Amino acid sequence: AGLSDRLQHLSTVSASPTLSEPLEEVPPLETADATGVEAALEPSLGGSRIGAATRITGKVIADEPVHIKGHVTGTVIAPNHTVSVTATGYVTSYVEGSRVEIDGHVVGTLKANTKATLLARAHIQGVIEAPRLACMPGAWLQVEVAEQDRRNRPKVAMVS
Repeated sequence: AGLSDRLQHLSTVSASPTLSEPLEEVPPLETADATGVEAALEPSLGGSRIGAATRITGKVIADEPVHIKGHVTGTVIAPNHTVSVTATGYVTSYVEGSRVEIDGHVVGTLKANTKATLLARAHIQGVIEAPRLACMPGAWLQVEVAEQDRRNRPKVAMVS
């Protein structure tokens, strides 16, 4: 068969199949349970990955998303990108990203330039600085929450 015949066959095969039962609706991240959170934290377009068997002491500065499954003692900064810490991830000292998504442990300062999301298995101790904060049921917090207002003065609230 010629190339055009094969392409015609492929377009016929890839047409939408008929489903015998309706597709299951997947809840948005805010209402998803903890079992689906790990997949939601996986960076879809690459970035830096710190694996579960990796331990870093020092400073990580990235101009791309950072995905942490291992341990970092020090500083993680990606001011224009998402920093995610999975359930196996542990960061001690300082985490900064445009968006910060935590499902693991952070001890120290967590700074999100646009939004911080604390998922069900998050364990945070220290200070959270973020203009927006989402906290899922099950997250454990012992923090000060600081928000910068228009005049650049911090607002602090205790959360426990």
